Amino acid sequence: MGRFASTVAYYENARPPYGAAFFAAVARELGFNRSQRLLDIGAGPGLLAIGFAPYCSEVVGVDPEPAMVEAARSAGARAGVAVEFIDGRFENLAAGLGAFDGVTIGRAIHWLDPGPARTALDRVVKPLGRILVCHASSVDDGRNPWLGAFKAIRNRGRDDRPKRDRDIFFAGGPFVPRGTISVETAAKFPVERLADRILSMSTSSPERLGDNVPAMRSAMREALASFATEGQILDIVEAQAEVFERAGKQ
Repeated sequence: MGRFASTVAYYENARPPYGAAFFAAVARELGFNRSQRLLDIGAGPGLLAIGFAPYCSEVVGVDPEPAMVEAARSAGARAGVAVEFIDGRFENLAAGLGAFDGVTIGRAIHWLDPGPARTALDRVVKPLGRILVCHASSVDDGRNPWLGAFKAIRNRGRDDRPKRDRDIFFAGGPFVPRGTISVETAAKFPVERLADRILSMSTSSPERLGDNVPAMRSAMREALASFATEGQILDIVEAQAEVFERAGKQ
């Protein structure tokens, strides 16, 4: 069982959402016209692959966690989009995937082996293709006043691991940053979903927390009660796509 196996039930609905406006803005900015072929690396439950599917001719998602791949296939079927999800590591699959106009990477750069992954990206990205490093997170500028309390609960007993900065990942490779596309959204949801968000993370997964899950849920309800209105929390989320292209591309 992989590190993310026990997070599958929470990942799709509890992570900060990208939102339809994000996918539309990226597609508009980059000129997606339903003729593009897109690859999603570390697809998880298919959030990016499914979101971009209406703007592309073909979308392929790869993920090394079989349970995530199954969740992504189910989500794609519910969404009514045709996305192919493949179980396996991108570095090992690249030779058989073909070439793509776009490659998306969500919160997965730190799971990739930099040397082999850069070589594989050079293989699968077309000469004029782009890499989109995407993430969505609750804004930390005071507009989400509950965020500090959430982080305090999240960090209790958390199994932290070093992060691999995207600039370090791309250093020495053929791809360079070309700008960032950002979209903000706001939505209300039950406080309990923030406990689910903690369980969606590999560093605080149900497998890791074990018997401490009920205590975590109780602590979350207590810590966020004063920020909720009728049990609902307002979450302002910024979704971003950092665009990388080949050096020298005109």
